[in-house]
Amino acid sequence: MAGKAAIPRIIGIDLTRSVAIFFAMLSHVWVVTNMDTFWSGPSADFLRALMALATPTFILLFGTMLEIVYRPRFVSGEQERVAVRLFSRAIQCWLLYCVSVFVLYLFADGYSLKFSLATMMLIGVTPFTDILKFYAVVLFLAPFLLWLRCRIGLLPLVVLALIVHAAHPVIRGLPSPLDFNLSMYAERVVTFLFGVGDARLGGPSILHGTSLIIAGMAFGRLIAGDRARQSQKPTIGVVTRASYLLGGSAVVIALGILFYDEKSLAELGDMSLRMDSDPLYFAAGLCGAIAMTSLAVLLTQRLSPEVKQLLEKPVFFGRTSLFTFAFGNMILYAWPGEPDTLQSAVFQVVLISIAITLLSYLFDMEVRRGGTLAAVVKWMQARITSLVNMLVGWRTPRVRQA
Repeated sequence: MAGKAAIPRIIGIDLTRSVAIFFAMLSHVWVVTNMDTFWSGPSADFLRALMALATPTFILLFGTMLEIVYRPRFVSGEQERVAVRLFSRAIQCWLLYCVSVFVLYLFADGYSLKFSLATMMLIGVTPFTDILKFYAVVLFLAPFLLWLRCRIGLLPLVVLALIVHAAHPVIRGLPSPLDFNLSMYAERVVTFLFGVGDARLGGPSILHGTSLIIAGMAFGRLIAGDRARQSQKPTIGVVTRASYLLGGSAVVIALGILFYDEKSLAELGDMSLRMDSDPLYFAAGLCGAIAMTSLAVLLTQRLSPEVKQLLEKPVFFGRTSLFTFAFGNMILYAWPGEPDTLQSAVFQVVLISIAITLLSYLFDMEVRRGGTLAAVVKWMQARITSLVNMLVGWRTPRVRQA
């Protein structure tokens, strides 16, 4: 709106997003290089659990951005523009998911044309890129979540999110489509939406993931205040809030370490708890994500504008996270063979990590300088946005702040 001061970015969030995408890709490289064969034990379990923080961190930060970036625009009368933006991003995620499935069809055994098409229609499964499927759906749902957030407030949503995890035994005990002699496709759909059944999917269910998005919205409100109502000096108190959040999450993590067992640590790292939608996975992921983000905010918030500007280059992973995740995993899908010694495994880990990092950096540099590739990407984004604008013809009413 005219005359309204621009809300500065919290660079600590960008930094955390960069660390999270690095952890995500490193965990996938770990699988491709078969590192579990050569390195096991508590140290390996701890490293894998640390890398597993990537997914809850991404989802938490998505909710945080909904709260501190999109909600202020939503309540100021830009509901349609926000919806178009989020729907466009949903389509981009889905298209990248389809491209990754096509690469799987070309290189992976067992991906027939029929199964690949079914996977593109969100009823299949991929080894690494199911989170793109998750984001395609939650980005589509995000405007409705923002509308609900503005209508009933944040606290009722938080209560609903807690109820989802309190009801874990009930949800896991519900009959699945396989119990009714339905197909595995139906099983995957129900597991993907609600966490019911035993389909082995790579991402959290929409129901459980949405609870983590709501947690991210609450985190955004706590660390940045109510940005929808702020006008001057909107960053006042960010450092103080981050200090409290870091301290609180650190205490919870310390208590968890005191009572943890090696089996739980291993299950946090090997996705067993995530696939089971276990509350422990979400609690550990939430505390770890809050601690990591709060620490990043504390380390960067009081830096001078010049230093913050210098930090923009090293956090390119955060700006290219969607590109890096999609095309980085395509590299892994096409990677030939498996190492048979520890030395070759470590060499491949380093080689693949360098390749993915270089790919991401070059893409970020191309976009920043406005080269040919950047023009192509912008053209595609503009076409997607035009399509969404054509399909979305409603005028959403102004909503009150809650």
